[in-house]
Amino acid sequence: MVPFLFRLKILQRKSGFEMVLNSLRFASFFLIFLSVLLILPKKIRKYWLLAGNCLFYLSWERRACVFLLLSSLMIWLCGLGLRGSADSGQQTVVSSQKTERRKSLFLIIPLVWNVGLLIFFKYTGSFASVLGRAGVPFSAEAVIAPLGISFYTLRCISYMADVWRGTIQPVKNPLDVILYVSFFPQIISGPIERPARFFSELDAFQKKNLWNFSLIWQGFLLFVWGLFQKIVLAERLSVISAHFFSDYTAFGFWELLLASLAYTLQIYCDFAGYSDMSRGIAGMMGFSLMRNFRQPYLAIGIKSFWRRWHISLTSWLTDYVYIPLGGSRRGLLRKYVNIVIVFLVSGVWHGSTLNFIFWGLLHAFYQILADLWDRTGRRLPGWLIWYITFAEVNFAWIFFNAGGLNRGFRIIRQMFSGFAFPSELDTGLIPGNLVVLGLGLAVLLLVDVLHERKVSVFRKVFALPLPLRWLIILILFWSVIMLGIYGIGYDTSSFIYAQF
Repeated sequence: MVPFLFRLKILQRKSGFEMVLNSLRFASFFLIFLSVLLILPKKIRKYWLLAGNCLFYLSWERRACVFLLLSSLMIWLCGLGLRGSADSGQQTVVSSQKTERRKSLFLIIPLVWNVGLLIFFKYTGSFASVLGRAGVPFSAEAVIAPLGISFYTLRCISYMADVWRGTIQPVKNPLDVILYVSFFPQIISGPIERPARFFSELDAFQKKNLWNFSLIWQGFLLFVWGLFQKIVLAERLSVISAHFFSDYTAFGFWELLLASLAYTLQIYCDFAGYSDMSRGIAGMMGFSLMRNFRQPYLAIGIKSFWRRWHISLTSWLTDYVYIPLGGSRRGLLRKYVNIVIVFLVSGVWHGSTLNFIFWGLLHAFYQILADLWDRTGRRLPGWLIWYITFAEVNFAWIFFNAGGLNRGFRIIRQMFSGFAFPSELDTGLIPGNLVVLGLGLAVLLLVDVLHERKVSVFRKVFALPLPLRWLIILILFWSVIMLGIYGIGYDTSSFIYAQF
């Protein structure tokens, strides 16, 4: 008999009103939300923001918001408990050990709760599969991970760790903590904002004049640029990668190489596009979110890549996993062990299947290999290091996208089974779409190269005369409207990182 808990359909997403950031539903919601926000008195902005967070999340999850609310209230209460324990510990020396135990308890409880929930929801399917093979009747079909749980769990951990360290003071108002955990521009896929930065932005949000059309238009431009990356580039690239990978046994080296390159560009355009859209939305609301990508595919060296890719997660793992483990302070062997642990955590965080763990361990191997090479004192040409870095990242993405470790190895084996160049190459896209994709990627490359050379394209645009500035914004907006993949019969796809 299936356990009662797993027969509860508590997390099925069937509202039919999900507001994906690249959907008309979200555009309508945000237009109304921002219009009201701009005319509200400063004193009640925060409550309208909370209402917007709730409506956005409820459009995806009907009942799973309970878990988000419980996690928020738990870190709020335990944060206050930590502060209270610290104050009492300063008053007496005799009870110091008891105070330390109480402090540890206030830290451990929310950590166990949040990490336990994350493991439960992300790994229930794997547990059910193992138990099923062992003959134990167990079903987890009705259990779906709450939207954004991987991301808001890390924000909860950040809050507790920073209060524990004394980096921030515990927040007295529970609504502020709920706003931090549920902030809708970043609830689905980050960036993983640090509490100190967010609460500083929230304080400024309640005081500043939001009628700043320059900031609104800058946020809008950033949003449209992210939308361009998603629906003009990522959606077309997804057609190519899916076309070859879905039936990989029918193809050889060149087709699967093209598929891997398409996915490498797809995940960048998809995730960087979401991050830019998120930052643009927050910017129009008066918030400044951290930058999550910095031209990662132009990185020279694998270490540089991870300082540029998913910056908020990389810095989070560094500050809350790598450094507490000892970082590089305890000898070379311990440093390499810590690197393996960090990337193992990253792989486990991304998914419950072995291909994600292997992807993480691959990158740990890359890091250690690069460090060992640096210690030899030998130097390679910059272009060769870039090529090796890109090849390593591209190879690892094959396993990331494979859907299973065995399937990843089968794709690699099929890839190297034959090197004959195909007489005809069907990518799954018609010639017109290929032209649009090529031109779009050229624009993306140009923007990334300019940013790499410290030229801010967006600042340059807003420094132009008003008519020229409007012309560029309208051309970008027109390209999204006319060249984006959507329309009748098109099911707006979610962002790749929303599944994590």
